[in-house]
Amino acid sequence: MTFRTRLRYRFGDIDEAGIAYYPKLLHYFHCAFEDWWSDGLGYPYPKFLQGDKLGLPAVRLEADFFAPIRYGDEPWVWVAILRLGRSSVDFGFWMTVGDDAQPRCRAKITTALVDMDKLVGTPLPADWRERFAPHVIDADAFPDARA
Repeated sequence: MTFRTRLRYRFGDIDEAGIAYYPKLLHYFHCAFEDWWSDGLGYPYPKFLQGDKLGLPAVRLEADFFAPIRYGDEPWVWVAILRLGRSSVDFGFWMTVGDDAQPRCRAKITTALVDMDKLVGTPLPADWRERFAPHVIDADAFPDARA
């Protein structure tokens, strides 16, 4: 199951070429990640970090850019889980605009579960594995390059 949220690209998000500045694309992927926690899982990420004392920092990032996001675009930002490991989670993110199902960009971000007090890796607890499981998609559902 995928989660999606709509974001708006503003003047400060755009570079001299008139398209989205690529670090902002990654920032918006993280904004969608936080929205997924609150709206998709019903459990705000700050509660996970501060209450459960667990975090999911990025340890690997792959990004592909297929078509520009422009000033004023309001892309859908999609979030799904590509893989659940013992102590890691691979997230897939992509952006589409309007009714066009083809991605403008996408990223695969591998995160490692850490104990926030010790900042060391820790296995994914069974209850979180169960909450994450419905959000795992098949590899072929992670959109690839534009046709």
